[in-house]
Amino acid sequence: GGPRQPAQRQVVSHRHAGKQAAPLRYIADAQASNIRCRQAGDSLAGMTVADNLALGRLARSTDGSHGTVWSEEKILQVFPRLKGRMQTPADYLSGGEQQMVAVARALSGNVKLLLLDEPFEGLAPAVVQELFTLFDQLRSQVSILIVEHNLDLVLALADRVFALERGAVFHEGPAGPLLTDLAYRKQILWL
Repeated sequence: GGPRQPAQRQVVSHRHAGKQAAPLRYIADAQASNIRCRQAGDSLAGMTVADNLALGRLARSTDGSHGTVWSEEKILQVFPRLKGRMQTPADYLSGGEQQMVAVARALSGNVKLLLLDEPFEGLAPAVVQELFTLFDQLRSQVSILIVEHNLDLVLALADRVFALERGAVFHEGPAGPLLTDLAYRKQILWL
């Protein structure tokens, strides 16, 4: 019941399709081609995987003028587990598969920026590893902004980190030093 209260501290990471991360003010200016994926379970109840992918293409041009066009074939190359489940209601899938459907649905239109809200929450370690590998592959093809509490995972995926406290940025910088230098991490993030 009701919206969750945000944690006092969050780490937001950003990978910009293999390029230098854009300043936060540009990230905040969401366009129609910026798609948000919430936690697993975001697939629409009663709709098949195929329906979810079709829904992602509605009301968005797919001519490539506003981002990368993701054909169903390209999506199923990235998410091969979904190929055999196209006619399965998405809410019958495992949590990891539901997360894959949510991301696949988002990619179905022209996507410039994929927003992932705690994509690893509540998933089994093996599924987290599988999704991590998929997101690592995706980051060279689409810009990704991740809000995540699992610091080591998000730092391993990110180029840049924006750390927030009560909605305000208190640190911005490269992710590498925060991943590898625990003393620096403690100094900056108090973690």
